[in-house]
Amino acid sequence: MFTHIDPIRINRIKKEYFDGTHRVTAPEKTLEKIKPLMPEIGVVEVEDITGLDRLGIPVYSASRPGAKPGATRMHAGKGTRPVHAEVSAMMEAIERYSAEYRGESMIHESFDGMGPATAVDPADLILPRPLESGEKLHWTPSWDMMNEEEIYVPSNAVFHPYDPVGMAQQLFRSDTNGLASGNVIEEAILHAIFEVIERDALSDAENARSMGKKIIVDKEGPAKELLDIFEDNGVKIHLWLIDAKTGVPTVAAGGDDTLTKDPSLLVMGSGTHLNPEIAVLRALTEVAQSRGSSLKGGREDPKRRMLIEKAGYERLKRINRMWFTDEAESIKLSEIPDKSTEYIDEDLKVTLEELEGHAERVCVCDLSKTPVPVVRVVIPGLEVSYMDKTRVRRRH
Repeated sequence: MFTHIDPIRINRIKKEYFDGTHRVTAPEKTLEKIKPLMPEIGVVEVEDITGLDRLGIPVYSASRPGAKPGATRMHAGKGTRPVHAEVSAMMEAIERYSAEYRGESMIHESFDGMGPATAVDPADLILPRPLESGEKLHWTPSWDMMNEEEIYVPSNAVFHPYDPVGMAQQLFRSDTNGLASGNVIEEAILHAIFEVIERDALSDAENARSMGKKIIVDKEGPAKELLDIFEDNGVKIHLWLIDAKTGVPTVAAGGDDTLTKDPSLLVMGSGTHLNPEIAVLRALTEVAQSRGSSLKGGREDPKRRMLIEKAGYERLKRINRMWFTDEAESIKLSEIPDKSTEYIDEDLKVTLEELEGHAERVCVCDLSKTPVPVVRVVIPGLEVSYMDKTRVRRRH
């Protein structure tokens, strides 16, 4: 009945690239490796959309029109340099392609039939509805990094879009939380865990109606340079260190275009990384990416743009006021501890230690379908309501 997987062994992996991100190889080498894969995964165009915005911060998009129903066909990429953004868009396309269900073996069984020693309790994924008695689900094997053992997770949390093939009900709307790629599998796992931590932190912030502390960038470097670009172009950035469960910094940024007062350009970005400046850079470049995607989307979907304009700048700002308030405690960027190391495996070890006491399992599914490693990480118990408002933990 059970399909078993090989254990995931973490190798010693030294970082070789530190310019705006921490990677095991330079983005130029990654680009050389992944560019030939684009036709295979259905990408028909990779476009530099930086010029749609006045900021000049690099943003790229990759178009994959053959994506499965329920999946997005446009993938955006960000970074401090054009090559970062180009690689980012392509890697996201590879991730989404790899996450699509393509006939992989799934077990069809109830949680009681699987047993708590064999499978993750679906309730720990924070369900929008209770399970019916004896309800059968699809299950996919994963490797638990915390306990170093195989454990099955609901396939609904693994594949996107999830297709129950007429045999099971959906537990929840499938998403891409914890889906990541990398030059090596260790890199993919680390960034997937960062994403799950990020969504948990954003969910907690939203539920508390507090973004945490305002970050003051008090040192020269890439983060200060990006902030200056926003400021010089009339975009006010509200930078936040979220008060999160773990000591892994999650940074959020709200971008307010005070010149145009365009409601579609009231955008947010976020980033999680052991190095706080990298977390800041990820949040800031995501604001630029969101602006680029909004400007491109407004051209291609005028109806959506009309709806946003009808809602209005002031109203949208009020609705999202916790992102844009000036009333908060502050912290200097230099005061936030940097727990990153020179090795991916060491960063992974530090991150898993930070999760202790907050998670009992860190489940990794290897979804690689090309030479680029892609994983889905599922961490039962961490919050997801920022992505899915129907999945809110019921407090007693």
